[in-house]
Amino acid sequence: MRKLRAAALILSLLLLLGGCGSSAGEIIRYDVPTGVSLLDPQFATDTTARMIISNTFEGLYRQLPDGEVVPRLAESSEVSGDGLVWTFHLRRDAVWNASSSRSAFHEAPVTAHDFAFALSRMFDPAAFSPFAGEFSSVKNASLILSGAAPQSSLGVRALDDYTLEITLVRQDSRLPELLSASYAMPCSREFFESTRARYGFDIGSLLCNGPFYLYNWNNDRVISLRRNRHYLDDQPVVARGVDLYTPGAADGAEPAARFLAGETDACKVSFSDLPAVEDAGGQVTSFEDTVWVLLLNGHKEPLANTNIRQAVAYSVNRSLFEGRLPGNLRAADTLVPPAILWQGETFRARAGEKGPLVSSPDLAKRCYVAGLEDLGLSALPLGELLVCEGNNQRALAGYVQQGLQRSLGLFAGLNVLPQEEALERVREGDFDAAIVPLSAAYSSPDALLSLFRSGSGQNWAGYSNTDFDALLDSASTLSGVELFDAYRQAETLLLEDGAVIPLYFETSYYASGKGVTGIGFSPFLTGVSFQSSDRE
Repeated sequence: MRKLRAAALILSLLLLLGGCGSSAGEIIRYDVPTGVSLLDPQFATDTTARMIISNTFEGLYRQLPDGEVVPRLAESSEVSGDGLVWTFHLRRDAVWNASSSRSAFHEAPVTAHDFAFALSRMFDPAAFSPFAGEFSSVKNASLILSGAAPQSSLGVRALDDYTLEITLVRQDSRLPELLSASYAMPCSREFFESTRARYGFDIGSLLCNGPFYLYNWNNDRVISLRRNRHYLDDQPVVARGVDLYTPGAADGAEPAARFLAGETDACKVSFSDLPAVEDAGGQVTSFEDTVWVLLLNGHKEPLANTNIRQAVAYSVNRSLFEGRLPGNLRAADTLVPPAILWQGETFRARAGEKGPLVSSPDLAKRCYVAGLEDLGLSALPLGELLVCEGNNQRALAGYVQQGLQRSLGLFAGLNVLPQEEALERVREGDFDAAIVPLSAAYSSPDALLSLFRSGSGQNWAGYSNTDFDALLDSASTLSGVELFDAYRQAETLLLEDGAVIPLYFETSYYASGKGVTGIGFSPFLTGVSFQSSDRE
């Protein structure tokens, strides 16, 4: 009898350990550039936060590292004959995972109500989500953003626990892509209200339903994710967890140095560290995924003037810095970076790399004079030029500064800041001019072009052009050659108006160590997928 009891006890322990996933998979160690202050999917904007959200939440769709969008919680869907009503039928095996298994919400089902609430709260008049404008095709979305309709009129509703209906005002083929983004992740209304305005600010105020859940959140050292045992049965999670080391954990060491010392399994590496990583046998993945641009703050009246913007665009002489760019930068006068694909080739290869505005001091002066006449000014009050630290940006910004002086007689003092600090000032509208990086959230030209849509909460340039908006609206109903032409025309119009001034494309490099497999590096804002990762 005792032997039987002992055998039963051993069997129970083995089953428990297997169920907890403690004997399979490894903890993957990865460096991130910053800690995060907010993990609210509907409002988090920085790239590290959005990468964590993509690993800890699951939406109706998921974007794979190669840009393909596939169903996840949407078991099936149908679209009405006129293309305006989308009905999604949800899987019934998705549940919430709280950091504390004692939470009343732990293992509660994820329902259509959670998606309806998540999309609705993006349109709360008390605080619109910066991504709300992405859903301009949803019925009454634009009216709510303008204050002409109540939040409750949004064309999103749960028909029952597992059926979600989204009604549009125009056809939108991009809807699955939008529903795969970090800001479209579900949110339990009951849990949200229980956090009392703390949702997403700490580990106790977050419910997860993705491949991993948030296990530890210490911005000074490490942010830990652990495998979600309650994740979808047909979507195996290989890694036992992920430890994301913040700069505080590095004690001043650079990510590449920690990687080469064997302290991490993977990291994003700079171009200067690439030879050492390759010599050490690191596996390198690269994407020409970022475009650095000069932005003028069009929310300030003088800089919204098209002639003034064009004057600045014509003043940029790329030949001054083209031969001085480091190997990971390449001069560019178009917006959409090569990492964005189009029917098996890069969009850039098909659309060409020549922009509509060339360097011309003469044209710059003419536009500048016309702009001053429009505004009734004798000179343009241009303040500082925000510049990000690192990657030779200070020196490169000097050439932009030089063009402004030579062509327009304008002087803008450089203010060099850590990249996240510079970006935060741009997001808050606290700038006149800034050189900043832009990356696509998904694999479509629309991902960058839509940042400049009139209603976009990320339209930091304050650009507004009804013809441009109409092109993007029409693109959502097109396919094939017509869709390509709409995107190319929209990009051309944006650049002709000087709404954004491209300077150079940047290639990003990611390294993983020997024996490390399955990490899904992506050029899009899903960032890095750890679901299939492992280490020997």
